[in-house]
Formats: sequence, structure tokens, C-alpha cells
Amino acid sequence: MLARIRKAQEENEGGFTLIELLVVIIIIGILAAIAIPVFLNQRQKGYDAQAKSDLRNMATAEETYLTDNNVYSSVLTDLTANGFKASQNVSDRTASASTDVSYTLTACSQSGSKWTYSSTGNTITKSGTCTFHAGVL
Repeated sequence: MLARIRKAQEENEGGFTLIELLVVIIIIGILAAIAIPVFLNQRQKGYDAQAKSDLRNMATAEETYLTDNNVYSSVLTDLTANGFKASQNVSDRTASASTDVSYTLTACSQSGSKWTYSSTGNTITKSGTCTFHAGVL
């Protein structure tokens, strides 16, 4: 009896067929093709959110500078001295001010989007594209 069972197990080798393996590989490939672009899009949104956050922090530093000096600053080191801390994934930050009336701030995110903050409307808008330069204050 045991010999018959052992012989039956040897004849029925348990394993996957080539077709079954190919179907699994195709399913994994389809899932990867869907997931990777979604993941990359979320990273771009994260970079843009970080640039917008930097612009809001720069605006707060500008208002602090105005309170202390009665004029807006066009120099980024003045903003750093008033509490602005730059993010790593944002570059090409600029500040332009017209005395104590208004100012405009720009920043480039690592996604390549250029964002502008205007004090006249307190709005952040996408103003084009730019090249990301790592390590630029």
C-alpha cells in the first residue's frame, strides 16, 4: 500500500507549468506599469508642495523684516536671519521688493516647476518651468 502511494507521488510531480509562471509575470508587469507612474506623480506633487511651503515661509520672513526695518528686503540672507530655513528640494529662490509697498518671491521645485508668491494678492501661482540646481540658497 505504501509503495503504491509513493509511486503515485513520484509520477505526479507537483510544480508550476510554464504557462502559469508566464501569467503571474504578466500580472506583476501590469501592476508595475500602473503603480510606477502614479508613484512618480506623487513625488512631483511633493516637490511642488515643498516649494510652496518655502514661499510661505519666505513671506513670513519678509513680513518680519518689514516689521523690524520698515522696508521689505530683496536679499535672501536677510530672510534667513529672520527665521527662513531653506528646503533641500527647492532652488533658485529670489526676492524682489519695492520698498515697503509689495514684494514678489520665486522658487523652483525639484519637479521643474517655477512658483511665484505675490504679496499684493497673497497668492502662489505656477509661473513656468525652470532647471533645478541642488544646493542653491
